[in-house]
Amino acid sequence: MESLRQLYRIGTGPSSSHTMAPRQAALTFLEKHPDAAHYRVTLFGSLAATGRGHLTDKALFDVFQAHESELELLWLPEQQLPLHPNGMRFEAITASGS
Repeated sequence: MESLRQLYRIGTGPSSSHTMAPRQAALTFLEKHPDAAHYRVTLFGSLAATGRGHLTDKALFDVFQAHESELELLWLPEQQLPLHPNGMRFEAITASGS
């Protein structure tokens, strides 16, 4: 390791799990699905409940806007995915809507 900066990074908002992880997930998803007409991200559980205050939406919009992509965000705080309380679902939507 060259420095502590490889371990510790400053994120967009007050919680790295609510900004840095969603940002990295968005970048990874865009790399795999670069040609969609637009994208939808659904936030679940704790991530949806506190994400606006922790700037999750800003982190995600920054990524998709940098790639000149349209983003729709859905917030479902009452639903939780089975593997983690900060769950997300990414969808790539074609021009025909599929």
